[in-house]
Amino acid sequence: MAIEYIFVYGTLRKALATPMHDLLARHCHYVGEGTMTGRLYDLGDYPGAIESVHRDERVYGELYRLADPQLLALLDDYEGCTPAHAEPREYIRKAIPVILHDAPPVTAWVYLFNRDVAGLLRIGSGDYVDFIHSAHASKAYSDESF
Repeated sequence: MAIEYIFVYGTLRKALATPMHDLLARHCHYVGEGTMTGRLYDLGDYPGAIESVHRDERVYGELYRLADPQLLALLDDYEGCTPAHAEPREYIRKAIPVILHDAPPVTAWVYLFNRDVAGLLRIGSGDYVDFIHSAHASKAYSDESF
């Protein structure tokens, strides 16, 4: 069975308006917001998600239906999980269940962080967009401090 969906939780989300999201939006159909079971970490300029055995640990993101399966090759390169990238690759693409807010769960491709998370800042909310916005708000507040 071919996987028809991709779940994105970081820089590919529409709220961040990156050029790669624009590419995703041109080649996919937005389905809705959803979650996967996992933990989210701050890697500096982007996040990394790993799977979790604890169902209450959630990573928030967006689900898209692939209109052009060839888009996966471009995204694999963007996420550094092609043979052109050194082992161990930073991400792997894996099919996992995604829970939607108002529909049955679906199996979707997700790029999972493929390295040790020891010492990384965990994003406890599981939502990278909220994390980015709160980090920018905190920085603006501290920049205005005397």
